[in-house]
Amino acid sequence: GQGKRESITNYEVDKTTRVTRGGMGAIKRVNAAVVVNYQSVSEEAGKPPVAKALTPEQIEQMTALVRETIGYSKERGDSVNLMNTPFLADAVPADVPLWKQPEVVQLAKSLGWPVGVSLAVALVLLGLVRPVLKGRKNAAAALEPAPGGQLSAIASEELERPALPAPEQPQDLQPTAEQLRLEDARRLARENPVAVANIIKTWVNGE
Repeated sequence: GQGKRESITNYEVDKTTRVTRGGMGAIKRVNAAVVVNYQSVSEEAGKPPVAKALTPEQIEQMTALVRETIGYSKERGDSVNLMNTPFLADAVPADVPLWKQPEVVQLAKSLGWPVGVSLAVALVLLGLVRPVLKGRKNAAAALEPAPGGQLSAIASEELERPALPAPEQPQDLQPTAEQLRLEDARRLARENPVAVANIIKTWVNGE
């Protein structure tokens, strides 16, 4: 008889699996902008320093320092811009007298002429006399007697101390700032009563 022969060939396909897990919060690009103040340079002795711009070499050094700080990468496309400009100092508000403050002016206008004049006189005297009275009050508080036990000890100690000799020549004492302010208040109330009225007239007229 005739024989039958069969053959089967199996081909296996190779399979490669690759898994890539990126880190959390990866940085794609960094852009940094830095503003640097002018440098203070003393040109002459005895004069205040002046503000001057940085030299190109100094700007390049600072730019390189910023790049090192942020981890600059050229391949990543990072950029660093450094600008040198003078910083503006904060303006110091002017010390406006009490009778020239906008709130006080508005109050005087709303009260009218007679009451406004009285308010101005009170403000002027308050600004001159109140510091004097406050200084005297603090001085009186400093001279208050100590508690009983301490007072007795101090008194006995004072009795044991010999009296100091009197100065040979009297010394001329200069008036204090408090005395000068009090004298100014007295002179203003005595000699220039019209000046305060003119201030109120300026308020009322809106000048």
